[in-house]
Amino acid sequence: MTSESRGWEERLGAWLGARWQWLVMGVLLLFALNNVVGILVGAVGMLLFAHRIAGRLLGAGRVVAQIQEIVGDSDPADDA
Repeated sequence: MTSESRGWEERLGAWLGARWQWLVMGVLLLFALNNVVGILVGAVGMLLFAHRIAGRLLGAGRVVAQIQEIVGDSDPADDA
């Protein structure tokens, strides 16, 4: 090893040694933010899924009401 590469490695080691706590905290913060974003995305997905199911149920209810109205109406030709 030359003295230049040893100096570079020593400087890197000193820099990491002085800042390892901040680096660990940054990694932990990144994981925490990833978890929070995952929870938020999952919650929004569940809300959209529930909204879709509710929309289908309400739409089916409207169709049933329209069919009942059509079936319940008396035929004008029968009244004559």
